[in-house]
Amino acid sequence: MGANSFGLTMKIAIICGSQRQNSQTRKVGGTLQQLLETRGVASYLLDLATLELPHFDDSFWKQPDGALQQQWQPIGDQLSECEALIVIAPDWHGMAPSVLKNFFLYCGTSEVANKPGLLIGVSVSSGGHLPVTELRISSAKNNRICWIPDHLIVRNVKQCLNSAEASEFKDDLYIHARVKHSLDLLTEYANALQLVRDSGVADYKTYPYGM
Repeated sequence: MGANSFGLTMKIAIICGSQRQNSQTRKVGGTLQQLLETRGVASYLLDLATLELPHFDDSFWKQPDGALQQQWQPIGDQLSECEALIVIAPDWHGMAPSVLKNFFLYCGTSEVANKPGLLIGVSVSSGGHLPVTELRISSAKNNRICWIPDHLIVRNVKQCLNSAEASEFKDDLYIHARVKHSLDLLTEYANALQLVRDSGVADYKTYPYGM
């Protein structure tokens, strides 16, 4: 599981989309990072709560060497090295947090186009599905990330994914099994979409914007 179809070590980005310090979202991201390590998969974990990424504006396009570009470049470089992304979105009043929407304004085709993404909703109770729906609708138009059909919703998150080993709590046992299945799918999509990226058929100079 740790290598792609070309025999190279796979690398997956984990985006923790909460703007709260020491959040349950960050906890889930850390556990997923541990699980990827057991598979021999490298990871890049980005906690948006600790990242001072300014609000996006059009100076990002108008000033190629401006402050926004300079702050984004190291993040973009890391994303460019990844074959897939995992995006974890807490449920804030039925919405994805603004820090996560801001992150996707920065993402472009050079970082994430034709790479598979796994969406994970997080809720301390029984919610979590609405941010997943929102991100499927609104986050991929111009950057062309490919959300895979499967997604995860971690309900009762305080009792779940506290470590790489499942507890006896039935929800934790279930979500650990679903995580394994979703990571299996994500890595296979990563292998398959590598062929699409290598084909050169995507012409984003002519068609930079989705319809």
